[in-house]
Amino acid sequence: MDCRKVERVIFRFIYGESDAYELRKIKEHLDRCGDCRKERDIISDILEQLKCGVPDDPIPDGFRERMLARIRGEGFSGASRGEFLSRPE
Repeated sequence: MDCRKVERVIFRFIYGESDAYELRKIKEHLDRCGDCRKERDIISDILEQLKCGVPDDPIPDGFRERMLARIRGEGFSGASRGEFLSRPE
């Protein structure tokens, strides 16, 4: 496997979606290619940072409806920004 091929399949590899043959070929290539190893490490780090930045908190009740109403220009019952984003008690 060459660098171009690895570049095309690296996300599949990182996400663990490569079949056994592709996995073996990519690993063999990464063992001997420092540039591709570095690229894999950078992509993996970025994906991990993105994953960590996603909040685990559920979306507040009614948020979707309020957001769609606002997008449609219907306003959101005169609620302040804080009320719009706050969670119901």
